[in-house]
Amino acid sequence: MLLGQIISFYLLSPLILSSSIDINLSVEETRLIRILLNESTYLKRVRPTNKVIVDIRFIFNQIISMVEKEQIIVTNCFVDQKWTDPRLVWNPLDYKNITWIRMSATSLWYPDTFLYNTADNAGFLLPQDSQNMIVSYNGTVFWPLPLAQLRTRCRMTIKHFPFDEQTCDMIFGSWSHTSSLIHYQFWENKPELPQYTPNNEWKLLAVTQSLKTIDYPNWVEPDTFFEVNFTILIVRKPLQAIYNTVVPALMLTTLTLVSFFIPFAQEMQIGISIMLAYSVFSLRLSEDVPSQSDSVHLISLYLTICMFFSLSAMTWFAIVNKLREKKRLPYWLRWLALDYISWIVCAASMHRKASRAVKQEQMKTSPITPSTPVAIPLQQLTGIAPTEYSDSYYFERDSLSADASPKLPLLVPRSPRQSNAEQTHQPITTTTATTQFTTTSIQDTSCPNPNVSSSVWIPKRGTHHPFSSSSNGPSNKRCSHLSKASTQSRSTKLIHNYAEIKNKESLYAIHIYNRFVFLIFFLTVIGINIYTWFIYSRTVRTKLFDNRTVWSCYDESSLSIINCTDLTEY
Repeated sequence: MLLGQIISFYLLSPLILSSSIDINLSVEETRLIRILLNESTYLKRVRPTNKVIVDIRFIFNQIISMVEKEQIIVTNCFVDQKWTDPRLVWNPLDYKNITWIRMSATSLWYPDTFLYNTADNAGFLLPQDSQNMIVSYNGTVFWPLPLAQLRTRCRMTIKHFPFDEQTCDMIFGSWSHTSSLIHYQFWENKPELPQYTPNNEWKLLAVTQSLKTIDYPNWVEPDTFFEVNFTILIVRKPLQAIYNTVVPALMLTTLTLVSFFIPFAQEMQIGISIMLAYSVFSLRLSEDVPSQSDSVHLISLYLTICMFFSLSAMTWFAIVNKLREKKRLPYWLRWLALDYISWIVCAASMHRKASRAVKQEQMKTSPITPSTPVAIPLQQLTGIAPTEYSDSYYFERDSLSADASPKLPLLVPRSPRQSNAEQTHQPITTTTATTQFTTTSIQDTSCPNPNVSSSVWIPKRGTHHPFSSSSNGPSNKRCSHLSKASTQSRSTKLIHNYAEIKNKESLYAIHIYNRFVFLIFFLTVIGINIYTWFIYSRTVRTKLFDNRTVWSCYDESSLSIINCTDLTEY
């Protein structure tokens, strides 16, 4: 029994000793705090010294959101401060070697550090009742402010949206103490990012810090104020903006190109629908992106170009429809389209079709080419008396030569009467008569040509008398009437066929021009999109390589601070 009590005492003695030591330390710490916070020696509303040096450290943690319409950035960060208070100094040997104590943050003096560019009325960095400050035996006070959500104003430049980068500042300083009363300095030479959480929309490129003094003319004292500047450089991740805005706009532009190959009514309906869709996109974009009068952002400019593109296409559709209804193009436009542009737009088949149609119409409507006058020798006429007709014409048939056509009538006008003496005494001689035939068309072979006279020598009672064909009598009037009617009908047919040829050529030319405009629009769309989304983003100048600012670059892939020269692209 006694042995068991002795063993229990030896086992429990360390615990009892440690608890008694802890009790003693707690008692000593309580006594120390009471001594330090004695109202007779310590007033928390009074500065520790005439000039307090405050070390400040900014630890950036996360970008929560960017309210672009209001130009406000919301961030999470740690802001740590420390200073020296001579009233909180003690000797650790007098208080059982206590070197650090925790004291309520509301019980000690703290600098009135204020966020100058705050977006609301919560700019002061105020301690809470649940917060503590850590005090060292040499009087150093360390105030680790818990994670603070800061809403700051950030002037946005949206000219290069969605390839824009923004520079946002968080400016801290004393609200009522000038630089001669509170002197701010950096706790560390470079800002730290030990626990940064990447954002889905914005990429952190670099951070920097700077310190400067500002003179406010409206301040009551002729003194300056310290401003502690923490600056972050962020760039937008463009995938979401491109997917939500650019891809639908590109699809609408492609639909506009497809409209070149559908009927006119459907073209106009699709064009109006496309214009309405672009208007909806513009309204939606204006709700998210701040409007600025000094610049127009890239996507708005892109949508405007797409709207102008669709409007131009609709105007061209209306012009083409009007030209197709009229089926008339000037000669030089048809010549330019069929001879040159057709090869550019790979429509050489239309050029061949138009040429073939012209040749076919010319072969159908071309009149018979007048033949060369043929001299037909007349054989010797013996014992043939002329036969007279009442229409002042008579025919004499003779055996023609083999070269002449025996079916063509020889039209000879009746000669004036000769005197009886001449007819009696003059012998009949053998002569060779020649005549000329001019054939104009197969339909006109039955009527004489009044414009061509043919001299025929007819032997009559041994006399040589020249006869010439002349126009007289009702038969000639009938032939003249038929000749005029046939000429008019042939002219009308020629004009009609020529108009048909012009219509076909005009339709071919309009189709070629439509292809040519489609090719221009297609190449323009490709060029604009390639330049906008692949070339323009590389031409945007970044502030990262500004020699006036020393940046600490951050790599989100490795979550570490790197050299800015290693950050070649982002």
